[in-house]
Amino acid sequence: MKDTNPHIFEYLGEIWRDVTAIEFLMRCAIAKKDGDITKLPKPPYQKGKVYKEYPDSFSKYGFEEIAGKFNKYYPKLKIPQELIDLRNAMAHGLTAEVNKSGVTEIVKFKETKSGLVIEFYMPLNLPRVAQIHQYLKELRRWIAKEVDEGKR
Repeated sequence: MKDTNPHIFEYLGEIWRDVTAIEFLMRCAIAKKDGDITKLPKPPYQKGKVYKEYPDSFSKYGFEEIAGKFNKYYPKLKIPQELIDLRNAMAHGLTAEVNKSGVTEIVKFKETKSGLVIEFYMPLNLPRVAQIHQYLKELRRWIAKEVDEGKR
């Protein structure tokens, strides 16, 4: 059986775009709070260009660490754990129609000493994916507004 709605993958692409934009904006918002936003590398960006000074929030922190720090600084815009888990599943999991169910699912496994554990699972039905998509668009705008207000 074919996937019930091909628009799911269009939404997933837009969700991924929004998640990566939100991560960048969170890093900028943290840099603003930390007082080192002026260290943010300025365009033009060129491959191989080295910046010796940059905000600490652009160091090798993972999405979950950045979201945690962001949540401490901006509790009203709190990034929910479900979004963090979805982002990690999109980055490190798989999407597939399992057992010819007609529904695409996103699954993230994690190997433990006990065996393989399902760390995240979500059936990707259109209403739920559309709801996530809308939430991320709004969240992106809220965070961008917060970062922009700091420039005034």
